[in-house]
Amino acid sequence: MKVLVIGGTRYMGKILVQTLLDEGNDVSVLSRGNEKPSWWNNINHIKADRNNENELKEALQNYSFDWVFDFQAYRKEHVESFGNIMNGRVGKYLFVSTGSVYSKWDYGPSEEALLDFELNIPFSEDQFDWSDLSYEYDPNELEYGARKRHCEKWIIENFNIPYTIIRIPAIMGEDDPSGRIWWWIQRIKDGKGIIVPENLNNPFRTLYSGDAAQAFYDSIKSEKTTNKIYHVASHEIFTPKNWIRILSDLMGIDAQMYLVPNAITDKFLKGLKLESDDLEKKYSPPLLRNYPYVHNLSKSESDFGFTTTDIKSWLSKTIEYYISLNQIDNSNGYINREKEIEVGLNWENGIKNSIENFNINHINP
Repeated sequence: MKVLVIGGTRYMGKILVQTLLDEGNDVSVLSRGNEKPSWWNNINHIKADRNNENELKEALQNYSFDWVFDFQAYRKEHVESFGNIMNGRVGKYLFVSTGSVYSKWDYGPSEEALLDFELNIPFSEDQFDWSDLSYEYDPNELEYGARKRHCEKWIIENFNIPYTIIRIPAIMGEDDPSGRIWWWIQRIKDGKGIIVPENLNNPFRTLYSGDAAQAFYDSIKSEKTTNKIYHVASHEIFTPKNWIRILSDLMGIDAQMYLVPNAITDKFLKGLKLESDDLEKKYSPPLLRNYPYVHNLSKSESDFGFTTTDIKSWLSKTIEYYISLNQIDNSNGYINREKEIEVGLNWENGIKNSIENFNINHINP
């Protein structure tokens, strides 16, 4: 197959390109050329800036593709321009979307989500209709999720190219540019425990980067996935407690979880300076949300045989990757680590003292 990957030089995309090459596909990668992974000499590089429509049109003018994987569409204009430029020259297009399309804020209160996650466990792909969605951007919303919604809406309503939309959760794995998994590994590694705000103590799903890449490949190959939307996520459903326990067991460290009211974490951990010299807007461990975040995977399992790697297998590999790095920056907020532990220990001691001193004065009727 002649394949185009837009972006694809980092993280999931990098894994997907290697898979495509291993399967004997003729792979082109469209990017600005700033990142050059190990497979660089085995692909055809199409140099273009996605944000420049004229440059994109000129770069693609002599190409046609059986499959296109799009990792870099973040605005309606991105999918609109690509759809217009490549109309009639693409067999099937896969848009990498996100579970953030359901939320106004990834980590905001449940009442600000577009879907009632607490009443929908698991939630399905077809529980929200974009037909009445405006293309206006609400400045109070998370821009990432809102813009991905607009991309989906334009594809569904206007694309003449056969498409598949895959909504992914927060992706975990080696070489994660967001540093989310390193946030957990570094804190468990120091053995001092982790604070979890009470309002974030909800079930969730994540996904291994290798499984995400494989899902993209498997879904575009399936004839059943044309013009449909899918969830992919881990088959395991985690809670903060079992997530910390699994990581701790694999690392051979007994890590304490401190469940602390968010009023306390807001009071003592909000507004602290971060490594970037920005201020911590809110203490919020990666992956955790104010509501349950459990995807329905039955459609993906049925239509393209979606499977995932054993949790202990990929987490062990990921932990080993980070622990073995000779040099790595501190995770987000680690500059305030001692303050985190101080809050956790003081809260736990305060609870113990309250329990010991708790009493009820019985009143006879």
